[in-house]
Amino acid sequence: MRISKLFKIILFIIFDLFVFAFCGIYMMGYDDFYNESQGEYFSFSSMNTEYKIVWGFYNFWIFLNCVLFGYILLKLFMKFKYGKK
Repeated sequence: MRISKLFKIILFIIFDLFVFAFCGIYMMGYDDFYNESQGEYFSFSSMNTEYKIVWGFYNFWIFLNCVLFGYILLKLFMKFKYGKK
C-alpha cells in the first residue's frame, strides 16, 4: 500500500471521528437545556430545530458508515475469495 493511500485513509478516519465528536458535543447542549415540561427525553417534541437537524445528520452519518463498512467487507471478501481487486 502506498503512503499516499494510507495517508488518505487516516485522514478519512480522523474526519469521521471529528463528525461524531461534533454531533456529540452539539447534542450536549440538548442535555444541558432539556426541560421535562417540553416532552419525553430525546423525543422530537422536546428538541429545538437545530437539535433535530444534528440528530438526523448523526443518524444519517451512522448509516453512511455502515454502508461504507459493508462495501469494505465486500471488497475484502471478493479479494480473498476470488483474488480480484
